[in-house]
Amino acid sequence: MTVKLMLSLFGVVIVLILPWPLKILTDHVVMGLPVGSAPTPYPPYAQPLLDMMIGLTPIEIVWNIVAMSLAGILLIGAFGTGAASDRADGSLAEGLDTATKSENQANVSDSRISGLLGLFEYRYQLRTTHGINHDLRSLLYNRLMSLPMMRFSDASIGDTLYRVMYDTPSISRVCYDIYVTPIVSIFTLVIVIWTTEYSFSAVPSLVATAWLAAPLMLFGSLIMTRITRQRSIAARKAGATTTATVEEGMSNIAAVQSLGAGNKQRASFASDSDQSFRRFRLFELMNLLMGGLQATVIISLVFYVFFDVANAIIDGRMSAGDYAVLYAFFFQITLTAGGLGAMWFNLQNSVAGMKRVFDIIDMPVDADHHGEEVLTQRASGIQLENVSFSYSDGSRALSSVNLEAHIGEMIALVGATGAGKTTLAYTLPGFVIPSSGRVLIDNTDLADLSVSSIRESVAFVFQEPVVFDDTAANNIRMGNPDATQDEIVTAARTAGATSFIEDLPNGFDTRLGQAGATLSVGQKQRLAIARGLVSRSPILILDEPTA
Repeated sequence: MTVKLMLSLFGVVIVLILPWPLKILTDHVVMGLPVGSAPTPYPPYAQPLLDMMIGLTPIEIVWNIVAMSLAGILLIGAFGTGAASDRADGSLAEGLDTATKSENQANVSDSRISGLLGLFEYRYQLRTTHGINHDLRSLLYNRLMSLPMMRFSDASIGDTLYRVMYDTPSISRVCYDIYVTPIVSIFTLVIVIWTTEYSFSAVPSLVATAWLAAPLMLFGSLIMTRITRQRSIAARKAGATTTATVEEGMSNIAAVQSLGAGNKQRASFASDSDQSFRRFRLFELMNLLMGGLQATVIISLVFYVFFDVANAIIDGRMSAGDYAVLYAFFFQITLTAGGLGAMWFNLQNSVAGMKRVFDIIDMPVDADHHGEEVLTQRASGIQLENVSFSYSDGSRALSSVNLEAHIGEMIALVGATGAGKTTLAYTLPGFVIPSSGRVLIDNTDLADLSVSSIRESVAFVFQEPVVFDDTAANNIRMGNPDATQDEIVTAARTAGATSFIEDLPNGFDTRLGQAGATLSVGQKQRLAIARGLVSRSPILILDEPTA
């Protein structure tokens, strides 16, 4: 980030120097003024350019300016005042949707200049942005994988996906907005205002305008801060709801079609999508109001100032070449001041996305509820001592449960639907933390054991079998990444899965499709049991009546 800051500051210096050769060309070649006789002084950083022209004929001045321009085209991609708009930038065509905006934020990179130097800065920032967003997405994904299972009982997969893909780029944007943008903008304004006072003090309106532009832009942004952030949060939530509706419909497509609920699902999606666009339009209305306010201020200032500049040139207080400098400088003032205002305005949108990301990152993970002890030998037994558990809404699932089991025993829990059998089973691998009481493995409280040690001791086969988009062998190997092919085949045979696996086109090497789309429910169940068997865990829990 520091390198990007230094490159940006260097780009500012280059852009501010560029207009002065055009002033030299206008004053001392076109207008024929002797070098050094212009009514306005050159600032110290531009004076060396003028000194290079002393004693040269007009045609020699032209050739020097041409040589500088060719070098400028090669190094920075522009010459004269062109660098004010000739930037290195890369973005998708952007609409009102957060998805496209987030994609641009995830790949944001630009430079105040182009050419070789601009290309270097562009590529450097692009790599930095990609690195930040890759780390953030990986961090958030890893955090999600570590959250307690009960966290996902009422969570929307679509909303979670939205946070990982579309909310994380907001943080990289915030990094640039709070570190690089303010420093570069303030540096630019200081240099421009100082140069205006130094060289163009003959026209007081120029100095006054230079001082007023930034505060006026910022004031317009500040008064709209709160409502902008609220609109942004609402728009993101609406977008996440639409994504969740699509995910839910596609995940349950068989049930939707079999029940004839297609019209209901389509109506639900249409309503969510319409609401999403409504909220996006309200947010974009803030952008339009802000842009209109800034444009009004800028146009008013430009008309006022250049009217005074024209009078100053006629009166001889300024030269014709000063127009080129003032055009570039006032472009920088309005661009920078508007950028500061837009930065604060856009920051509200980025902060809204950042908050949604940190809401997940700040959640306690499984490891926060457990210690760091490790079982030094295979577990030989489990105990539940007065275990009780209540959900967040206050409903009680378990009440003072006591249970003791030893390795080699087969124990079945029987009860009515909703009696708490699955919740009780979830306490053994630590998926659920008891509200009171203790769960022990070999007289060691689960709260003192590390998560990895607990999960290595307990293999769990869920009610809804989980199948990954991978080969049959790799699906079984998920239970034990080090399992050999013979161990995989043995586990599959024990689970009664070899008959259908061997009938697949490539046997154990056949890909099973998304969520095991090529398998029946019973086949998925047997594959899940084989996964549990190959894990070599001393405790195997089958949370399924037919298991």
